[in-house]
This record gives sequence, structure tokens and C-alpha cells, in this order.
Amino acid sequence: MFEQLVEAADGTSGAGAAGAWARIENAACARRLSAAADVLDRMYAADGSAERDQWILDNYAAVAAEIAPTQHVSLGLAASQLAIAVALRDRFPGVNAVFMTGAISYREVAAIVSRTRLVQDGDALTGVDAAIAGNVEEWTTLSLMKLHTKIDYWVDRFDPAAVRRAENSSRSRYVDVRDSGNGTGVAYIEATVYAHDGELIDQRLDAFAATVCENDPRTQEQRRGDALAAAVSGAKALPCACGSNECPAAGLTASNLVVHVVASEDTLNDETPAELDGDKPVEAVEPDDPTLVGPAATGPGYVIGRGVVPAPIVAAKLAVARRRPVRHPGDAAPEKRRVPSTALAWFVRCRDLTCRFPNCDKPATQCDIDHTIPHPRGATQASNLKCLCRTHHLCKTFLGWRDRQHPDGTVDWLSPTGQKYTTHPGSRLLFPSLCRPTAPAVVDPSVDLLDDAVRCLKMPRRKRTREQSRADAIEAERQRNQPYADERNKPPPF
Repeated sequence: MFEQLVEAADGTSGAGAAGAWARIENAACARRLSAAADVLDRMYAADGSAERDQWILDNYAAVAAEIAPTQHVSLGLAASQLAIAVALRDRFPGVNAVFMTGAISYREVAAIVSRTRLVQDGDALTGVDAAIAGNVEEWTTLSLMKLHTKIDYWVDRFDPAAVRRAENSSRSRYVDVRDSGNGTGVAYIEATVYAHDGELIDQRLDAFAATVCENDPRTQEQRRGDALAAAVSGAKALPCACGSNECPAAGLTASNLVVHVVASEDTLNDETPAELDGDKPVEAVEPDDPTLVGPAATGPGYVIGRGVVPAPIVAAKLAVARRRPVRHPGDAAPEKRRVPSTALAWFVRCRDLTCRFPNCDKPATQCDIDHTIPHPRGATQASNLKCLCRTHHLCKTFLGWRDRQHPDGTVDWLSPTGQKYTTHPGSRLLFPSLCRPTAPAVVDPSVDLLDDAVRCLKMPRRKRTREQSRADAIEAERQRNQPYADERNKPPPF
């Protein structure tokens, strides 16, 4: 089937070609998810799977960690896709068969799996699968909201208590802060909160924005944006940006929070004017000779956990910030301790910037500092230390991942099934001086490492298995839905 789709697409052009290759992409995605589900099957079939299901990093998490770097995606995305893969295979064979033809996309199957999560009765599930499989090809032009409506219709027909109610949306409250990704030094904030909390936040931002004097150069929108950070950091008012020492609001700052910014000394001293306020951008000045234009005189800074910040913004915003010099250890001898000194720890964090596991971007400030060669066999020195988030630290310690670190911070990884990956320090591009080789790692061959059997006795354990927690969550949501189902099923009043 797949080969026939490729042959058919080879002779197309224009928009038809785009559609033909999109169908191939859908069919390939279906096979990729099927392969991921097969990996999980093999993990469950292996010895000790029942015991591993009690671990914090259970069979499911181990497979997600294994397949994430093979697809160049994060652990979270791999875990989400694995859940959809298992649901398609075990709960929706009819929908999966349509997906295999490429007639529907990952968007449709992800919506189907999500909206039908509460259906647990076998007969109801079979009915929902057959009904959706027979109609889903007609839904590919629908918006996401309309697609949800179609799916919910069939869920309601077979299992009214399984409809994902809009009333449950309040249980999906969240706040997400993400970098813009374009190097401008700004971040986007998205949140879902209670309506009354939203009104409170709105009024609070307006109140903060109004505490500055009339000479503040910022627009109302800019003041509200700055007010959010001021309120979170503990300030009693929004510091005024008028520049006058006589302004009563000019010095109102208070914060016990820390934002870590890595920057070179040249960047911190950058004198390029930064026009950050006002209602319109400053017009760019074109050079007399464009051929003489080169790279910026100073490099950008890097906010750990957020990304690149242009040099003028770093210099303007951090002029009075506390600075901590990061010193390259050079050929320094290993430290005679397991926990690295503050200076060495900060060097490792600034060199790495993120977790060093493939495709992980957990900020270095939220990571463990791992001895690549376990201490005391391996020394506490820069060439033997790297940042690993707690999840990937456990992967390395207990799940059979192996690593080798080079003096410049490069790490070679070998997965339990033999896949090879290489990761480089996050500072390699922005702050290459931090990646200058350090003294080779010192190894004490007289020290024996604990074998895997002993290590696994110390793996953190779950109070309830993943499947038990999932079943509890589904049952709780069904119970909240039951009054709606009871009302729906009442006989008519005549």
C-alpha cells in the first residue's frame, strides 16, 4: 500500500503533488506510531516488566526515552505520541486502518484518542471505533472545534458519561511561558485561569501600570507587560522609566527572584543604544556602504531557560544586576570531593546551558550535575561533569544508557539498543571560550562501580502504577459526567 502511494505521487505536480505527498506523510506517521507501540510491547515482554512498572521511570517512560532521540523530539512529545500509538492499536483498530492508508492525518487521530479517552466499555468502544472509522475521511476539512463535535456525537451515542464536558475545562488551568524563538529577547505567556482570577490579574496590571509618572516613555501595553514581571518579583509598584532621580516611582524595586543570564564582558558593557520603550520602533539607519556591514560587535546574552537576548538589551537591563564571573578551570586538578564547588558547578551549568541528553532542553539551573564516570571512580572535574535533568539522570543510572565525555564537553551517548548520539555544550556557538578543553578526566581503576542489579534496588518507586493512576483519573472524570448522562437518559415527560 505504502509503495503504491509513493508511485502515485511521483507523477504529480503542483497542489496535487503536495496533497499526494501529504498522504504519504500520514501513512508514514501511522507506521512510525505502530513501530513505537511495538517497542513498548517488547519492553513489556522482557523479564522484570512487572517490577519496572513500579519504578518512577517505568516501562512506558523507558520506551519514551528510547524513541525520543530516534525521532529528534523531546521526551514529552515522544511520550504523548506513544500514548496515541497504543490507543490506536489497542482501542481503535478501525481508525488505525484508515490512518495506515494516509487518508487522515495525525491531527485527526490525536483528536479522536483525546476525545474518546473516557470510553471504557468494550462494546461501546467497538461501536465508537466503527462509527468514526466509517466517517472520519469526511471530516478532514473541519476545524478542530467542529472535529471535536463530530467525535463527541458518536461518543454520546454509545457512552454518554464518556463525553469530555466543557465544564471540565476549569480543571485544565495552566500557565505556559515560552521563548519567542527568534532571538529578540522576548517571551510569550499563555494561561488559562478562572474568570474571576483573570479579572483580578487584569485590574492588578492596570493598577501597577498607573503607578508611574506622566513622563514615563512606555505605552500602556508596555507598562502592563513590565507590570507583570514587577508584580511577580515582589515590587510594590512599577518602577518608572522617566530617568529622573526626583521621580517618586523611580526606585521602587524589590525582588527575591533570580534570573540567570550568561553573557560575555563585552556584551555587558555594550554601549549600543537600546530603544525599548515608546509607541513605535526607531527607524533603522542604512549604512553608506552595505558591503562593509559585518556581524555585531558584541554577541548576545543567553537567559538560561529562555534563550538568546540581544546585547543592547542585556547591557540596558542588567546594568545594575549582580555579576558572577565564570572562570574556565583550564588544567585545574580534580576537586577532592563528590559535590563540585560553587565555581565549578556554575562553570558546568554555563558551559552546558541545558540538559545534555539528546533532544532535551531542560534549563541547566534545573538539572543535576552528573559525574559521567561515577564518583569515586571518576573525579570531580569539568571534563567528567555535565548537566542532566532528573529524568535523564535516572535513565543513565538505571536504564542502560552509556555515555562518554570529551574534554571540550562533547558527550557521546549509546542507547540500550545500540543507537549512537552526540551532544555538544549549549555554549558552543554563543560562548565558545567556555568549550575550550579542560584537563582530561582522571579515573581511579581501583574503585569498582556498583553493578546494575544493586543500582536498581535504589530506583525511586511509584505509589501507584501509571495504569492505576490513569484508571483512577478516568473514573473520576466519568463520575463528574454522570449527572449529565442521567439527565440525558431521563424519559420524556409525556
